[in-house]
Amino acid sequence: MGNPFRFNALLVAGVVFIGQMSPLHAAVIFNNSTNDLLTRFDPGTNEVGDEILLAGTERYITAFSFEFFGTNTASPTSYAGGDVEARVRFYVNNGTPFNGYATPGTVFFDSGWFSIGAPTARSTAIFQGTDFPAGGEFIPIPITASNMTWSVQFEGMGATDSVGVDIYSPPVVGSDYPDYWQYDGGGWELLTNTVPMNFAAYMEATVPEPSVVTLSLFGGLGILAFAYRLRRKS
Repeated sequence: MGNPFRFNALLVAGVVFIGQMSPLHAAVIFNNSTNDLLTRFDPGTNEVGDEILLAGTERYITAFSFEFFGTNTASPTSYAGGDVEARVRFYVNNGTPFNGYATPGTVFFDSGWFSIGAPTARSTAIFQGTDFPAGGEFIPIPITASNMTWSVQFEGMGATDSVGVDIYSPPVVGSDYPDYWQYDGGGWELLTNTVPMNFAAYMEATVPEPSVVTLSLFGGLGILAFAYRLRRKS
């Protein structure tokens, strides 16, 4: 009789090996970090969102970053409010319409509150790796759609603190609407300003390659057949 342990081990090794031979490849689906308008936006403690249009067909987010600033006129090394925090969310625009436009509705990513450190002339908050599920954070929008909203909110500021996002435009990958969303505690409203209100941000995403699953499956079946032949000869 053949050795079933050897048979199973060969199968598992084949699947793992072939899966590792088919890595996921990320692509840039949005990039608004090139054309600096030298404009800053301090939303206070309001949650504000930028509705963006994504490029490509990759819809599993593997990396996201945005630029922010923070100042304290009373001290360059600490905030008057103590520990200032930020929170990032990703939304599907399927909420109750505002003036005919679908508002941010379903949340599909929420970073939770995180510290932004000491005052900074300009910094970049980066989300990647374990910030997202293995394989990326899926953007649950229809296959024919490309728009979603990402938002940021700050808290913990004191009277002499100013914290917010940098404004860039136009994006070099994807596109952006010139207005922005603001949540007033009861609902979203769409607002404008004298410049295009496009928050500085960058996003990469991937498509789970069928080769990872398919090749693993066929590789496993090949090992299975080979092991079966070995077992018959033993």
